[in-house]
Amino acid sequence: MPKKFKWEIKELTAGNSLKESAELILQQRLQTLNIAIKKFFEEETVDNLHEVRIALRRLRYNMEIFISCFNKTKFINFYELVEHLQDLTGSKRDLDVLNQNIKTICNGEMNSKINSVLEKVGEKNKELTDSLILELMKFTHSRELKDFTKMII
Repeated sequence: MPKKFKWEIKELTAGNSLKESAELILQQRLQTLNIAIKKFFEEETVDNLHEVRIALRRLRYNMEIFISCFNKTKFINFYELVEHLQDLTGSKRDLDVLNQNIKTICNGEMNSKINSVLEKVGEKNKELTDSLILELMKFTHSRELKDFTKMII
């Protein structure tokens, strides 16, 4: 049967145990995150960043439900990485939205003070982008990711 909703996991059935369900759900959430990260690396757009942020949030919140099914130490180590990345993407997203809102509010009427603010926002945004890219690269090659993947497969 084909998926009816984008969030639906076709392998998930009422007959799955809690641990089997957790593994299926977390595998799917991790796969979605990996695809979003790859897409962001290919093209660093606001939309691709937003997809990474959504994927991180979905993975993290599903992890919170299923912590009792896995080795807590390895699970928490990975959870903290996901939480850190979610915070970092949130900070970057906040600056993207701030930049957009300033431009909208100013309605094309720029002056030196507004340009100065936009320049500072742009500089901070660049710093966060560089930091995020580095953190995502570390994440994709991390021992915690490898350990977590082994737990859920």
